[in-house]
Amino acid sequence: MKRNRWQLNLIMATLVATWAFVGCDSATDTEPTGDVATREQTVDLDDTYGGYNTADEAPAFGDLQLVSDNGPEGDVAFEDDIAPTDADRRQPRRYLMITWGNLRADSLIDSSTDWTGGLCAENGVLRVVRTIRFEPRDYLVPRTSRECVEWVSHTHPSFDGIIVALHKTTNCDSLLDPAVIDTLCDRPPLSITFKTGPLTVTFTQDELADLHKVIRVDDAGNAVAFNVITREPGECASGFLAGQWKPLHDRNDKGVEGFFRGKWVSESGLHMGYLRGVYGVNRRDQHVFFGKWIAETGRFHGLLAGNYGLLEETNSGANGWFQGVWFSRQLHTMGGLRGVWGTGDDDKEGGFFRGMWRERCATQ
Repeated sequence: MKRNRWQLNLIMATLVATWAFVGCDSATDTEPTGDVATREQTVDLDDTYGGYNTADEAPAFGDLQLVSDNGPEGDVAFEDDIAPTDADRRQPRRYLMITWGNLRADSLIDSSTDWTGGLCAENGVLRVVRTIRFEPRDYLVPRTSRECVEWVSHTHPSFDGIIVALHKTTNCDSLLDPAVIDTLCDRPPLSITFKTGPLTVTFTQDELADLHKVIRVDDAGNAVAFNVITREPGECASGFLAGQWKPLHDRNDKGVEGFFRGKWVSESGLHMGYLRGVYGVNRRDQHVFFGKWIAETGRFHGLLAGNYGLLEETNSGANGWFQGVWFSRQLHTMGGLRGVWGTGDDDKEGGFFRGMWRERCATQ
């Protein structure tokens, strides 16, 4: 069911990005790239690709702040001794990116927050794959169980986080034929509990199937973001997105309301490159975003296009949502991306987004 829901979302986002945003003309897989490959990049929210081209860029777009905030050095791979069984590995894999603290980079937060706590799974195994922006006094506590991971963490004024792989446990023999697992194995429901001083919350198995949620914990702006990727065995590549979502003080004459910039990482948090773009309202009064993602070297990887809006949840730690697709150098649709965003008060670094990307398989 989860896979079908994602495919439907991807199809809908593709239709939006290639039709609704740009009037009557749109590129197809058989059309030449035309001047998109070499044209001068000028923001145009009424263009199919937002005015961007498919040329390579300077490393990290030549943006030192982007490297400082979203470079690979801040996220460290973790060699966890905990491992799932062969039977556990046959279940759908879930990767959780959890970040806590001052996500919006708001200057209003002027004191340290203690996030010491942990994450526990019921009927599941947790394997830590990466820490996010841990400072010298932040660390993971040595593991004592397959179900729980604990940490010592303090944020001021930024945020910390982890990426973990979550495997649901079964009572199956490791040699059992995968074709009969569903009928012969007992699968008690999976859940996870995040427990720290500022926030304790539990998510059920159904919620973990499609979770992109930010929970606000205080009036100063501290919050926790939960992003989950679920992959069936053999399913196409996917990963996470994270960075800054920053509104402009004044909407310019091109309809641009703000910009975003951040990192593109694998499901295990391996740094794959950077993304950068703009968002705003086009002449058809549609809320659209466009951008580009590149490897660390600056090599082109994709053009981004999609739409965004406000969340209906009044108590959410995020303001809105985004959903779209990305295109190859040949302007073929390569996959989808989606997530949530929030704005901040800091003029220089305020705002954030968190989300995921998923590659479109050749058979889809």
